[in-house]
Amino acid sequence: MEQVNLTDYQDADFSGIFGQQETNELLKAMQAGAITGRETANQSLTQEPLKVESLEKTLKLLEYRMKDVKLWNAIPKLVAYNTVEEYIQLESYGTDRGGFYSEGELSDVEDSQYRRKAELVKYIQVTGEVTLQAQMVRSYVDAMRKEVENKTMWIVRKVSSALTKADSVMVSQEFNGLYAQHALIGAAADSIYASLDAYQDSTSVIDLRGDSLRQSDLEDGAVNVDANFGNVDSLFGPPAVMSGLFKDYFTRQRIITGATSATGTIGTVPKAIDTQFGAVAINSDKFMAKNPARLLTALATSPKAPTAPSVTSQTLVADGTASCRFAAGEVHTGALGAVFYGVSALNQYGESAITVFNNTTKITLTAANSVDLVFAAGAGGAYAATAFVIYRSKITAATNATTGAVLFYPIFKVTTAQRTAGYDGGAAGTVRDRNRFLPDTQEAFANEMSEDVVSFKQLAPLSKLELSVLGPSNRFICYLWGTPILFTPRKMVRFINVGPFATSSV
Repeated sequence: MEQVNLTDYQDADFSGIFGQQETNELLKAMQAGAITGRETANQSLTQEPLKVESLEKTLKLLEYRMKDVKLWNAIPKLVAYNTVEEYIQLESYGTDRGGFYSEGELSDVEDSQYRRKAELVKYIQVTGEVTLQAQMVRSYVDAMRKEVENKTMWIVRKVSSALTKADSVMVSQEFNGLYAQHALIGAAADSIYASLDAYQDSTSVIDLRGDSLRQSDLEDGAVNVDANFGNVDSLFGPPAVMSGLFKDYFTRQRIITGATSATGTIGTVPKAIDTQFGAVAINSDKFMAKNPARLLTALATSPKAPTAPSVTSQTLVADGTASCRFAAGEVHTGALGAVFYGVSALNQYGESAITVFNNTTKITLTAANSVDLVFAAGAGGAYAATAFVIYRSKITAATNATTGAVLFYPIFKVTTAQRTAGYDGGAAGTVRDRNRFLPDTQEAFANEMSEDVVSFKQLAPLSKLELSVLGPSNRFICYLWGTPILFTPRKMVRFINVGPFATSSV
């Protein structure tokens, strides 16, 4: 059917049907139905400004909902009674010796081994403000109530992300997230691992080197946790990780279930995976995803972020040690080939822009060779850097990182002190990249989600505090004071370098 619109009537001859006045009135009526009320602003018109604009009276939630924060919802919440939360770890029931004795013989004494540890309560908070005018005018929502809800969700987003990513070594105001507590590396008495190598080579870490997570990987993780007297019942990871797991499941399984001709639904999405130690619930949490890739044009994330670093050099160095993870045979994007490096500065307020080491000269990653990066904190700025973020592109054909829209992926962080002393085999003032972490990969973990293994100790649960009125507005603070505690790190297994690449093996 041919469509008719207003323009068809602009030059029409209505003589004999309507007079000129009636024709003009008809066109005005049709025009009034073609524009909205806001389009009449500052115009002298007839009935158009009187139109009622059709607005949805329900405020649409454009970001996230509580159902998206899977890890925060699942982690047990316990009360904190101090700003320093101390706890006792049972390390051993005693040495594994003897145990059998002759009739009437007195058995030897065995001492249980304990270790006292502590985590500091940290303070997540945000200030909200609503003017009196905004509270007085008629609106589709209660301005104050909605702003309190928004700030509450801001806190939930922040803590959900920090549960895995936060690290007090990098930013002292942060608590130690689960990954930071899982990797207790150093020479201190409370450290679990002596070095990065010892940690990454332990049974508590499974490095997939860019492969997707598979059911067999989860089984391996469950076995490793069981060896440390834990029982895996939960898997947590970002959507990209779970998508790879499901794709592997869809490819390998030959079970046709849940197909109904009435709804047109085919197949089923697994909610749990059985291991020899029991079912493991699958939990996809978008806030566990690594920080996204950035362009060189991306600005600092906060006005209080530190000044961008200054760079000196990027150098390929022979590194035939076992610590070097640049190995022949790695075929995934970002493993071996020509890439760009960048670095940014970090503090409690935010992250600076990225400084590229050389925007027109790539460095070619090859097996048994690591990369030494020399840079320094940027000059000036009111707020100093406490850490640096090392960025690396995937293998790229671009010849200019500035104009070629090259994406830089965060691969790891170092503190200012680590840079000064030399990091991961680098000389003083040098940070060495040994390919421990690949760009454009994710992480996940499996553990026993019980309060004996992990919990969030709250000095103050999610709360609201009214502030004094200093003008025609109401101010308030939403806050959450607490810290996660991983009581038994070895009862958790961490999957690193989880990529989108499917593997051919089971």
